[in-house]
Formats: sequence, C-alpha cells, structure tokens
Amino acid sequence: MEKKTNKWLSRLIDKITQADCPNNNYFKYYGRDVSMMSGTPDYTSVTINDSGSHICFNFDFWTKELCIESYADYDQRDTIINSFKKLYRHVNIIHDAPWEEEEKFYLPLIDNEEYDQDTIRQEYNALLQRKAA
Repeated sequence: MEKKTNKWLSRLIDKITQADCPNNNYFKYYGRDVSMMSGTPDYTSVTINDSGSHICFNFDFWTKELCIESYADYDQRDTIINSFKKLYRHVNIIHDAPWEEEEKFYLPLIDNEEYDQDTIRQEYNALLQRKAA
C-alpha cells in the first residue's frame, strides 16, 4: 500500500510563515481551502478543509508555541510539527487536541479489571509513542 505524502502541507506552512503572507487571508492551495485569521502580526490561526478532513492549528511566532486542534491522522500532525521545527528550531507544542482526547479514552481503562489489560496497555503504550515531542 502506498503511503500518502503530506508535502503539500509542509509547503503550505513554509508559505504561511513568510513575512509577505497576509495575516488574514483565504485562498486555495492544491485544491484545499485555506483560511488564515489573526488579530496581530505575530500570531496566525490556520484552518484547512480538504475534502472531508479538517486540519486546524495556530502558531505564535513570538513565543514559538504551536497549538494543534485537529488533523486527519498522526502523519499530518507530524508533518505540521516537523515543518515548524524546520523553520523555527525550538517549537513548543502546547496543545495536541486529538492526541489528548485519545489519551483520555485510555486512562479510565487502565487497571480496570473489566478490560483486557494486556491489550489496553499495549494500545496505550503505542499511543504514548505517538506523543508529540
């Protein structure tokens, strides 16, 4: 099975971080609707609609804080993080909503004898390995 690449997402992040990119902007990028909103020059909130999937994140250029609200899969999330880290070495991921929601699902199941603990621990450990660094 061929792995879907997210090069377009990396290129988009490169585009929106350029000094000449407007703070409040709406445009199409590789067939995807992109909306950028900001009230200040050192912050942007980006929403991408891609035929059913929804990617949403915001970035503070001054503090280098990245907040990720939604993505289709962890590969997209990793592309977002790695693209920002390539541009700004020290990026702080302050919020990863989908990952945090998945972690909340597993926490009450751990040490609960109603569930197969081997399976739960295995799935939870796999999730922990996907935590954003």
